Formats: sequence, structure tokens, C-alpha cells
Amino acid sequence: MKHKLNALLVLGILFVLSTACSFSTANLGELKFGKDKDATGASTTFNPNDEIFAVTSVNNASGTNKVKFRLLFDKVEGGQSGTVAYKVEKDTTVEDSRAVWLNFSVPGGFVPGSYKFETVLTDESGKELDRKTGNFTVAGSPTKPATTESKSSDNSKPDETKDSEVN
Repeated sequence: MKHKLNALLVLGILFVLSTACSFSTANLGELKFGKDKDATGASTTFNPNDEIFAVTSVNNASGTNKVKFRLLFDKVEGGQSGTVAYKVEKDTTVEDSRAVWLNFSVPGGFVPGSYKFETVLTDESGKELDRKTGNFTVAGSPTKPATTESKSSDNSKPDETKDSEVN
């Protein structure tokens, strides 16, 4: 009887500890670039006037998490490496596991060069769970002088277009 009581006590303590310690195995999938929301025919080279989709997925998630997307200059004439490019920066709230993407373009075209794209997954409290980065190149000449503004949209609100939207 004493061994059963000790076993129940140990199981009770383990149960309390396991429910008190919350942890997440949520993570981001591979970051790909393409010309559609599935990054069909994924590429790392684009023309200045292309609309580019940065595509990843939130995996092993339950509940609410946040994904932050940022386009950064890497090696672009007139752009300081590591700074946000064309104001392409967006946070979105994601429920459970699913694909997420941000599509963006620049009126007048991207300045040719190398760009870095960053995605960061955080939990509701802001704790970073995962981070993925990738680089792509824009080659060629834009048709008009590029501006510092961007046009982007996402899959969080498919019927609405904003300056920056995330899916």
C-alpha cells in the first residue's frame, strides 16, 4: 500500500510539473522565393519589376504565434547593408500550423543587387522560437527610377490590399 501511495504521489508531482512547464516546438519551414504563393519554381534571381513571394510555413504550432517578415539591403547600390529595404517589414499573427507568405514589389522596380530576407517566429509573449533568412538577387535594369516605397500583400487578409500585408 505504501508503494502505491508513493507511486501516486510521484505521478501527481510529475503531472503538476509537466502542466506548469509550457514549451513550444513551433518552428519555421524552409524559406523559399518565387513568383507565386507556393514558390512554384523557386528561384533566387529576379528581374527588377517582378513581384516576389517569400514563402515559409509555421510547423508544430498550436495556438497563436507571430511571424515577422523583413526585406533588407545586402549589396545594393545606394542601400546600406542590413537596413530595411523599401519599407518591406510586416508582422502577422498566425494560428496553429500553416503556410505563410509575403509578396512584394517596388513601383519602378528593384534596384539591382543582393537582398536578404528574414522571417522570425515568436510566441505570444515575444520569445523568439525560430528564425530563417535567405538571399536573392535582382538582375537587370528597372523600367523607371525605383522609389523607397513598396507594394506588398499577404495571405492574412486575402480580400484586402495594404501597403504591407502578410499571409
